[in-house]
Amino acid sequence: MNPLDGVKNYQVFYGHPTDAILKDMQNYDLVIIEPLHYTKAQIDLIQSRGTKVLGYISVMEVATWNTGLMSKLQAGDFFTRNGQRVHYPEWDSYLTNIASTHFQGLLLTEIQNQVIAKGIDGVFMDTVGDIDNEHLNNPTVLKQQRDGLVNFLKQARAKYGDIAMVQNWGFDTLETSTAPYVDGIMWESFNADTIKSDAWSQNMIKKLQAVDTKHSVKTLTISTRQSAESHKLAKDAGFIHFHEADEYVNWNAGLVTRTATTAPAPSTPTSTVTSTESTVKPAETAPKTETVKPAETVTKTETVKPAETVTKTETVKPAETVTKTEAVAKPTTTPVKATTPAQTTSSSAPKVADEKKVTSKKDEKKKKHVKKKAVKAKKHAHVTKQDAPKGKMCGKAKQQTAAFLKFFKL
Repeated sequence: MNPLDGVKNYQVFYGHPTDAILKDMQNYDLVIIEPLHYTKAQIDLIQSRGTKVLGYISVMEVATWNTGLMSKLQAGDFFTRNGQRVHYPEWDSYLTNIASTHFQGLLLTEIQNQVIAKGIDGVFMDTVGDIDNEHLNNPTVLKQQRDGLVNFLKQARAKYGDIAMVQNWGFDTLETSTAPYVDGIMWESFNADTIKSDAWSQNMIKKLQAVDTKHSVKTLTISTRQSAESHKLAKDAGFIHFHEADEYVNWNAGLVTRTATTAPAPSTPTSTVTSTESTVKPAETAPKTETVKPAETVTKTETVKPAETVTKTETVKPAETVTKTEAVAKPTTTPVKATTPAQTTSSSAPKVADEKKVTSKKDEKKKKHVKKKAVKAKKHAHVTKQDAPKGKMCGKAKQQTAAFLKFFKL
């Protein structure tokens, strides 16, 4: 059994939790979070009604704000091209070398400290799509990086058994290499107006369905517009869908409810923005294209949040390859289903454990990159088969959010 079997709904949230958010999370089958912001007791509370939790890690990039991990990297842990490290200035992050056994060890330690030690059910592996993006035109390097990722996944399975593992993007890498070892893959920008009319997307739906049939790999989709239409399209394809119009920054309350007699089911969406202490999130000035956002009810304590607009564009197609690796069956578990009463809300904010301090200078630099988000997001737009997706929109919003929140918690 795949640990994601039975999951019908989920939400991605990289902010700090409040009591109200922790309670509402219990209504979901699955939540994806930044584990640095949570204590083990908070994880236990989320899971108390059967909700599964995945903790975020980035496997193909390291951001400079993550000083703890950056300080442990060796020269060989960075991927270099023509003798130079590959730097993404808009995110102030560096491409990593997943073929490095030392870097694989660092990632395994991160999983141990932030996922296993807190009782989290599994990992959400962001930036996997970088492998297809960066190395498609170099078959030798492409194979090295894919083999390195597979070796890392094998070690994770050997050490941590049947934890759930979901990769973000990297469709070709999934099909050729990682399908025997992961439980799911995320497809962002799954917007109905693009998917329905795009031949590549229709073909990819069929490929992912075939991978699920052969290896039991579930597809998690995210739309940024046309919520109802996108949800239906995903459901018809057998995918698990979530509509996000706010960059994973604010918890979308009241989207699902769980009762004593029914499993979680979609309900009328209402976005609740709950501030933590006196955190102020800088305004973002990126154009938004036809995004339909649920009505918001704002509950704040000493906080004024600037209006924000967010770029969300269309589905990005990773380039396809035809290499194939030998499959090894992955261990699985049967998910636990439980129920909880409908949520109530409050604005109290729990203390956050294990936060890493980030200097003002680094966060000021990250603020300057906010406006560049629109440029980066365009790489997720409709492209030809030769184009390659960045496959890390989810993580990039998370990296900026985490840095901002840490800055204002100082």
